[in-house]
Amino acid sequence: MELVNSALEKLLSFFQKPLPKFFFPISCILFVYVVIANSWVTEDAYISFRTVDNFLNGFGLRWNTYERVQAYTHPLWLFGLIVLSFCKIPVYYSSLILSWICVGTTVYLFISRFGKKEGDWQYGSWILLTLLISRAFVDFSSSGLENPLSFLLIILFLSKAFDLEKKVDFRGIFLFFFYLSLSYLNRQDTVLLGLPFLLYLYKPFKERESWGKFIGAAVLGLLPVLFWSIFSLIYYGYLFPNTAYAKLNTDLTVSHLWPYGLDYLENSFRWDIFTSLSISSIILLLPYFVWKKRFLHAATSAGIGLYVLYVCSIGGDFMAGRFFALPFVVCLFLLSEISPSYLPRVSVLFFVALFLLNQNSYLYITKDYTRLRNDKEIQDEKGAYFRSTNLLRSFKFQEYPTHGWADAGRKYKKSPKDPDKACATINVGFYGYFAGENRKIIDSNALTDPLLSKLKSVSNWRVGHFTRNIPVGYLESVTSRQNQIQDPNLKVYYDRLKLLTESQDLFTKERFVEILRENLGGNRYLLLNSEPRTPWVGIPEGFACGLGVGY
Repeated sequence: MELVNSALEKLLSFFQKPLPKFFFPISCILFVYVVIANSWVTEDAYISFRTVDNFLNGFGLRWNTYERVQAYTHPLWLFGLIVLSFCKIPVYYSSLILSWICVGTTVYLFISRFGKKEGDWQYGSWILLTLLISRAFVDFSSSGLENPLSFLLIILFLSKAFDLEKKVDFRGIFLFFFYLSLSYLNRQDTVLLGLPFLLYLYKPFKERESWGKFIGAAVLGLLPVLFWSIFSLIYYGYLFPNTAYAKLNTDLTVSHLWPYGLDYLENSFRWDIFTSLSISSIILLLPYFVWKKRFLHAATSAGIGLYVLYVCSIGGDFMAGRFFALPFVVCLFLLSEISPSYLPRVSVLFFVALFLLNQNSYLYITKDYTRLRNDKEIQDEKGAYFRSTNLLRSFKFQEYPTHGWADAGRKYKKSPKDPDKACATINVGFYGYFAGENRKIIDSNALTDPLLSKLKSVSNWRVGHFTRNIPVGYLESVTSRQNQIQDPNLKVYYDRLKLLTESQDLFTKERFVEILRENLGGNRYLLLNSEPRTPWVGIPEGFACGLGVGY
């Protein structure tokens, strides 16, 4: 028995020791290698890239140059792309450089914060290794989407939120709400992770005599949201991006979407077990945090739970892991704050077992990697596009990405057929970007189309692809710039919509009245349709963009 106790003591002593300092340079080199070797860009990112190019070419923040539509979810990320692309960096590389900057800064903040507590920042090597175990994090540490900036902003927000426990002052409250505002501007639904912290702030507000001063700091921190909302309302005619209407205004109820959300959750457990277990463990610890009166920890856990519930309620997504990368980063932040003594060495064991010894891990990826995996409505998005869009392969080609839809766009731009004629497709990313700014493209999934985003989706929809049937006469209307829609109510609505999206003068009384009516639901009766949901009938004959059968 003494021998067993002695062995257990030695084992516990081993796990409670900090990691050797030589782990740090090794983990840094490994982290940089894996992130760069796994850098890629998804087709959906090119929807935003088209807006970037149109802005830099003097057309404004537009996707189709003839109308003002916010076809991007992430204003802050978009402006980051614009800044880098303005410096003559191709937008493909701009997205990767911006991703690396955000990920690198996130990791720096992580490690430096942990190092301050432990007395030496080199003890933070376990954080780098733990991030690499998460497929969701590695997949979306690039991709051209806004995830890397969301990682950075949530760490800035959480760091400030936890610091407020020690000192609540004007500057701290201002930065707390400022980082929350920036998170909103990067992607609106990420603020769910920060909402529980507002309850925590109630007590210091209540107890301080100068509470009015701190309310002022909060209002000042929220000004970016106010300014963007005013701009969006005036320029686009709406408070929210068109992508939100396309994906949430589908006439589908939560009961339709929940089963798909649960499938998304289940898929994460099967394809990315470490990420899923980490998130689940932190959520399950919520009662313990409340019992121990660790309210900051409880707020973090509740925010993760709230975010996951939201993801499930909207049906999850078709990109495996995309919406679990951010809550995983939040989980890791909370673990670094709790910092149990055994955590670094246990993390290294997980790293060795799940990453180093796993031949399917992203440590062993090559530029020709392809993994076409589908799980019901969910796809391994990186596996599908990596060979066509990864960084290492990009240096070998003058025209990149090397994807058929991109080639179709390039072909059209070089020798346009019917240049004034509108076309429709359900894959607008690559094609829309490479076809050029003059091509009038209608997105049947409604992400970039202000009219279709207000209609109910078809009966055979797919998560993240809420396709709409194109109204009779709509494509002819876009081509001729004359309203030829046959449905009488929809025809009236389209005339009113054009006032918002195509009027040359933004500041007319007529347009402001229409903005008010549209956003208060005054046009809703024109869109009501009690007929049952119908299957997708496809692209009207003669209006396909030519990306293949049905496109």
